[in-house]
Amino acid sequence: MNRRDFIKTVASAVPAATVGRCLGGESHSTGAQAAPLAQEYTVVLSQAASEIRKIDGPGLAKMPDGTLVAVVTVEPRGPTRVQVAESSDGGQHWKLTAQLPYNAAVPWVHRGSLYVFAHPKGTKPYREDDLLLLRSDDNGKTWSKPVTLFEGHFWNVQTGMAIREGRLYWSADDYVATSKRGPRVVVCDLSADPMNPKSWRISNHVGFPGLPDSLLNPNMKGSYPSQRMLEPNVLNVGGRIRVLAAVKPPLQATTNLCAVFDVTDDGKDVKLSFTQYHPMPGGQVKFCIVWDEVSQLFWATLNLAADGQDRFRMEDPREKRSGKKYNGAIGGNDRRFLMLFYGLDGLNWFPAGCIARAGRLSQSFMYPSHIVDGDDLLVVARSSVNGRNRHDADTCTFHRVRQFRKLAMNLRPDETGQEDQS
Repeated sequence: MNRRDFIKTVASAVPAATVGRCLGGESHSTGAQAAPLAQEYTVVLSQAASEIRKIDGPGLAKMPDGTLVAVVTVEPRGPTRVQVAESSDGGQHWKLTAQLPYNAAVPWVHRGSLYVFAHPKGTKPYREDDLLLLRSDDNGKTWSKPVTLFEGHFWNVQTGMAIREGRLYWSADDYVATSKRGPRVVVCDLSADPMNPKSWRISNHVGFPGLPDSLLNPNMKGSYPSQRMLEPNVLNVGGRIRVLAAVKPPLQATTNLCAVFDVTDDGKDVKLSFTQYHPMPGGQVKFCIVWDEVSQLFWATLNLAADGQDRFRMEDPREKRSGKKYNGAIGGNDRRFLMLFYGLDGLNWFPAGCIARAGRLSQSFMYPSHIVDGDDLLVVARSSVNGRNRHDADTCTFHRVRQFRKLAMNLRPDETGQEDQS
């Protein structure tokens, strides 16, 4: 992408910020001046909306030689595929290096090799929705033959993983049935070969427990999307393995809520249990949580909604003109604001700032994943720049939040070294 096209792309993504127009097209000024942390992005992958259904949640990894590898799922008119792209200059430029015939892929690095969890989509001889594992020893250009870790109906995009006592923990949705959809945790002994299925164990499945009526607004009518939880993250909170999953009430009218699970592992049996619902900024849409060793804090990328129960009746002009409103266009499904939060315990969060802001309701920076790169935080997002709506993204964008740790306060109490004598 040349500089002129890059500037056009950025401008199209944030027209309200650049030309000062409100969503209805009128000249409007609120006096708001806050600038996003990483509004200027580069494009990892972009597809014409007429050629695809959508781009799905991307993943990101950094190899030992500094190469960045992005893994992006594309749902075209034909079979779904995973595109692998690399950048050797810190994310300024990207080139496609491989294509994989899967429904989703989640990258991670171990001992210099790149691995991906993959979900086949009827790719023979593998069963649809089994959990597969692949390895690449050349930064994602060529790949091993997949091995089946577990048979079933699994799905997730890149979410937080955790390591404790030499074991890798990650979680995927197990959708035996939509109403029973819920997480399972997979565990790998990292002292063994991850490509050997015997190195892996899996927890029990925990189905969606449902939401009490007191968490719902009885005035919000409708059934899309149905109650469910999705996209679990795994955290190591002071030695305790916890799972946090997004919660989607009807019409997403209750925002900022997650489901919390606890994991016990005696080295043989891995057990998962539902613990509670808890406030989580952006918990109504997929979020990603990563632990940073330097700051000793969790960092979360997520979407905040501006008008969760549609009190201001904000509409996209294109949807209004066509008379066709995207399903789930209620305020809680607002995906314009890609935010950064930090926290100590994985449950209570402090705002660090807005990473990027889309201008129109039909646009978005969503389904983020991020990694730490020295003093910076690197983020990839499933973004609708010129897509049909906020959900059906046409672009994967890359954002660099520089000096991200300087955005955080000290959350631990001060130590004076002496007792307070007052």
